[in-house]
Amino acid sequence: MDLKKIFEERIKIEPKVMSLETIFNNPRRTDKTNFKPEYQRKYVWDVEKATYFIESIILGTEIPPLIFFNNEKNIEVIDGRQRYETILKFLKNEIKLRKSGLHKFTDLANKNFDNLENKLKDIIWDTKLRIIEFSFHSPTLIDKEIEHRVKNEIFKRYNSGITPLKPTDVDKAIYIENDLNSLFKSKIKKDKVLYDDIADVLVFDKKNEEILFKKIRRLLVLHQIPIKQYASKKDVLINKFFENFSESIETEKQEDVFQYFLRKINILKRIVALFNKKGYEYNHLIAECVFWTLQIFETEKKNLSLITQEVLIALVKYIDTNKEYYKDEQSSFAKILQKRYKITAFFFEEYFKIDLSIYINTTDEFKTQEKELNIAKEDTKSLSGIETLRINKPEPSSITIEDIVRQMGRERFLIRPPYQRKEVINKKKSSAIIESIILGIKIPPIFIFKRKDGISEVLDGQQRLLSILGFIQEDYRDENFKRIKSEKDGYTLNLKDGILKELHGKSFEQLPNYIQERILEFDLWKIDIEEKNNPQFDQVDLFVRLDKINEIYKNSENWFYYRKSNTRMDNESLYTALSYMQYKLNKTSNNIEDITDFLDIYKIGNKINFRLKAKSEITKIIENSDNKTNFLKSCSDIETIFIKKVQLLSSNKSDISNIEKNLNNIFNIESRRTQQRFYALWFFLSNINIEIIQHSKEDINSSLNKLFRTMEEVETKEKYLEEVKSFWNKYN
Repeated sequence: MDLKKIFEERIKIEPKVMSLETIFNNPRRTDKTNFKPEYQRKYVWDVEKATYFIESIILGTEIPPLIFFNNEKNIEVIDGRQRYETILKFLKNEIKLRKSGLHKFTDLANKNFDNLENKLKDIIWDTKLRIIEFSFHSPTLIDKEIEHRVKNEIFKRYNSGITPLKPTDVDKAIYIENDLNSLFKSKIKKDKVLYDDIADVLVFDKKNEEILFKKIRRLLVLHQIPIKQYASKKDVLINKFFENFSESIETEKQEDVFQYFLRKINILKRIVALFNKKGYEYNHLIAECVFWTLQIFETEKKNLSLITQEVLIALVKYIDTNKEYYKDEQSSFAKILQKRYKITAFFFEEYFKIDLSIYINTTDEFKTQEKELNIAKEDTKSLSGIETLRINKPEPSSITIEDIVRQMGRERFLIRPPYQRKEVINKKKSSAIIESIILGIKIPPIFIFKRKDGISEVLDGQQRLLSILGFIQEDYRDENFKRIKSEKDGYTLNLKDGILKELHGKSFEQLPNYIQERILEFDLWKIDIEEKNNPQFDQVDLFVRLDKINEIYKNSENWFYYRKSNTRMDNESLYTALSYMQYKLNKTSNNIEDITDFLDIYKIGNKINFRLKAKSEITKIIENSDNKTNFLKSCSDIETIFIKKVQLLSSNKSDISNIEKNLNNIFNIESRRTQQRFYALWFFLSNINIEIIQHSKEDINSSLNKLFRTMEEVETKEKYLEEVKSFWNKYN
């Protein structure tokens, strides 16, 4: 029997609401629950992430539903293992809450479940979770093979709509209502010349405005933090001090802050012109250090007019003389970072006879200031505030697609509030969502914040809604209340590998009327959070919490593997190593000298080999909370950039066996893969853009195959690296 008939005739889908006590405190139920089936990835959440999730439960934050499959003998967790196992571990006292993961209740730090007050334990036990339970109408009539296919299909569907937030998406959400941040954004974005000037002097990609504004926030407060402290805590301190700084600026003074910022940007423009005139190399590290000293100079001397052209000429010459301190290589290492800022400060100390040591070294005054900031935050995060912070959580209601379209027509529905990210989900994933709707498979709920002015903001579920609206060709309102179309407006279904293959290539208008009606009348779960009933509710905080639950899902493991039989987590180790390489690359430039700082390329006999220079550094980076955000971004980059490049090169089709074979051809092997071939492929493609691959796939494949062939027989390492450079130059 094919899957289409099974889903239409044999599957029973039951939405349920159950308390944590029912799910986790019933030995008979927990004993028969398998939360780690073989198709699920292993438990990967660290203590900080687990703590954040437990705090979300205490707050009453709506948790995405757990997806179970019940065959009467056993219950299997099809989707939600990380959530399920985190709760289980916490209730069994295997997790102590970590302060860095607590954003509201910091006084719960270092406590396990048994250490909590009884009142709080009761709140946790009584917390309700949404469950979607799949089962067969008659389990005895279904064999194991069919059951396995069905479970895998459900698992695939509930992971098809997940796209993780980038760190800049989180920052955008957090600072959406910050007045100072908003003023800077408004003024810079509406003036293209100014935007380009700032991006040029700070040396940033003009396409990524959120990274640019993150940089600006850092520059505004960095001089308030001793460099020795900043070198070890970076983003944590910057966020804390920017929040304090922006709150201390009166509204009428915000324009002054902006004008002071522009004065320093104009000085940097003059410096860039001098660098260009002399033919010296200028980069973002020079920009950061000079801006920092200008901020200090303004604080100390109160007069930037003392920075004359004569001073700038001397400064430019001084920096070029000390250019080795401004190299990208290992620039974020604490010792190197401190030395760079010391060198910059020394010029101003000597030229103007001032002492800037307090801006370098940690002082008792700074320690006191930081402690006061921490206390101020903790005062608002005491557990005593749980009654006001905990969300009034309603039961889910249903809303049809037609209802959403109607509400939009009345200007009552905002699918993309300003803190939401851009439309990112791809057409294949969107098609899987439409197919699930046609098959009657429940999709995760959407979360709505109903403001006092009557506008409904979509907190979570934006990508699912955009997939639906794009398919039925309805427009929606963006954050500026303009009617716009989905980027996938009018797309056709990509179901060549789906259950409903007969609908592949069909648009909404080409579907039979009964299927069109099924889509329009499909009931979505909708969780409404009323502002009037939850005055303390922070919709931005919930948006970030919901999305952080979703990890990067490895949808390429069936073809992008090191070992087909992955009993020892070899594939996860490879993925981590590649992410580490991407992490290092994101901090440097794409040249061979910088890359070989962390990727060892060496010759043994006649063969070229690749290996990581310091695998132990991976663990240090992951365990350092200051690095975590950047490392997660690198994991995402590996999936969305590197693996995407390899997929484009390996096949235009989605047939797994074809992609496998073509990747082996690129590697110049017949079967067994090695880690170093993946390292080599990453190295070869690190300087090749996806757009080039799309247009020159065959030529690039041929060149890659040649690079892998010549790895086996080389004269010298230097000659081989010249071949790689020629490859880069040819396709750039």
